[in-house]
Amino acid sequence: MPNLVINFLLFQTSWFALVAGAANNLLIPGAALCALFFAWELYRSKARKRLVALVVVAVAGGIIVDGSYALFGLVEYQLPAGPIAPWWIIGLWVIFALTLTESMGWMRDRIWAGALMAGIGAPLSYLAGYKLGAIEFPLGLATGLGIAALTWIPAIYVLVLICNRLMPQPEPKA
Repeated sequence: MPNLVINFLLFQTSWFALVAGAANNLLIPGAALCALFFAWELYRSKARKRLVALVVVAVAGGIIVDGSYALFGLVEYQLPAGPIAPWWIIGLWVIFALTLTESMGWMRDRIWAGALMAGIGAPLSYLAGYKLGAIEFPLGLATGLGIAALTWIPAIYVLVLICNRLMPQPEPKA
């Protein structure tokens, strides 16, 4: 099975386990899958230190973005951890960062397209989290999804720029 497909499947499975786990107070499956995904990508990587640096940057960005949502009362998370983003949201940022060199790697050459897609994909992801019962939007669903769209566009633009600086891209095959 190609690495791109494994990366995509691990992302989707981990995402669901983290979000559904948060909604149902099941901590271990999501954390275990997140750790497995991270371990798999570290094992495969030729640039492990750089991959860890990318994940750390993504986590910092996640704390800023989702922590701001919580701090300003824009999103209420199940299993919160004070004014910063809860652990399971941090896990989502970890696994998202792990897709930037594989299944979402197309964004690296098309940064604006990727950022604009994040403006669509992020609200859909938050909507799924809402439908699963992991988050609430105190100011209303439309407002919450609109804020997600507007904040994820620059966040992903910057994260992909950082990914391009940190992670070497493979040479095109002739």
